[in-house]
Amino acid sequence: MVAIRPFAALRYDPSRAGRLDEIIAPPYDVIDAALQDQLYARSPYNVVRLTLGKQFAQDTEQHNRYTRTRQDFLTWQRQGILRQDPVPALYIVEHAFESAGQRCARLGFIALVELRDPIEQVVYRHEATLAAPKADRAKLLETVPVQCEPIFCVFPDPGQTIYARCRQLTQGAPTLQTTGTDQVRVWAITAAEQIQTLTDALSRVAVLIADGHHRFEVAWANRARWPAVMTYFASIEDPALVLGPIHRLVGGTPDLTRLQALCLMTPAGALDALTRWLSESDDQRQSNESSRAVRFGLYDGRMLYQAQVREAVLQQWLHAPTVPRLIAGLDVAVLHGLVLPSIGFNGHRQVQYMADSQRVLDAVDRGEGGCAWLLRPLPLQRVYELAAKGLTLPPKSTFFYPKIPSGLAMHLLA
Repeated sequence: MVAIRPFAALRYDPSRAGRLDEIIAPPYDVIDAALQDQLYARSPYNVVRLTLGKQFAQDTEQHNRYTRTRQDFLTWQRQGILRQDPVPALYIVEHAFESAGQRCARLGFIALVELRDPIEQVVYRHEATLAAPKADRAKLLETVPVQCEPIFCVFPDPGQTIYARCRQLTQGAPTLQTTGTDQVRVWAITAAEQIQTLTDALSRVAVLIADGHHRFEVAWANRARWPAVMTYFASIEDPALVLGPIHRLVGGTPDLTRLQALCLMTPAGALDALTRWLSESDDQRQSNESSRAVRFGLYDGRMLYQAQVREAVLQQWLHAPTVPRLIAGLDVAVLHGLVLPSIGFNGHRQVQYMADSQRVLDAVDRGEGGCAWLLRPLPLQRVYELAAKGLTLPPKSTFFYPKIPSGLAMHLLA
């Protein structure tokens, strides 16, 4: 169903740019100011200078982070820091990392997705997007016509058939690799028959955007000019595909009296105990018509709580929800549609999002927010099924880990 093809990537020349560890970066939307500073200091050629350039108070319409990005990009091309591969390829990527104390290695590949109608039948989207990030990515693309970071898609893979084919293609020495704790290895696959094997396999499935909804929508809006988007693919059946929740940092202190009318509130003790309680019932595949409990963790700056929505409250919400019924029973939908508005918070305007549970608690202690809400992860198959029905989850409902690094390959548009 989805049409993919190889491309001649623009890539760093290690002999000129330095070690790959020093020049790749996470996707732009997970980089905060502190990490941006670290990446800038790591190398004068770090890809963050292309994906998320610094802003300064003296910036003007003529001189700003977009124009500086263009200048860096053109200079790096001229100096041979960036070189285009001589022939089209698919790029197999193995990303080794630690998760829950275990060593994992996710396998995927980078290719181009052809942007054809009707795209909604072959590329499923599950998150709502915001105007400001799309405007930012569109302006960057206009200034520097290159895709520096792929969107991240997952695909159904019964029996791990496609995963096994990718694994077979990693038998030789990698084209490039990092040496850090989170080791990344890349193989450029140029043989026509090997490329055809993967393009044929993907042509039979629809894919789900895991990360990069804003970049995808910008690419789709510009498909008449640039009819393909660089994409990283991973199998849903890959055991190293980790899907976690995104927790909420909310401004203001919750009224516990009002909250107790909605939820059964129990002191949770330490964070690890709360995490275990959340994981005791983390299967949200059941219909929202059922009596499956909806639960969260809450930290108000003084105490951690187990918060379980009362059955009568949940059933009243499910009887007349403000979101589609198949979405309404999910924890994240109940939190933003029912719980937060009922205790005086606007569903998303007062919210910051953090994937690390300890980090969000620390943010409350530092006074950056009034309370933290901890969520459970959604099952990936459930996310795929909802997206296949054209349903959109609340913003920041999923966190795929680890993010695919930016700078491994770039798609030159001009």
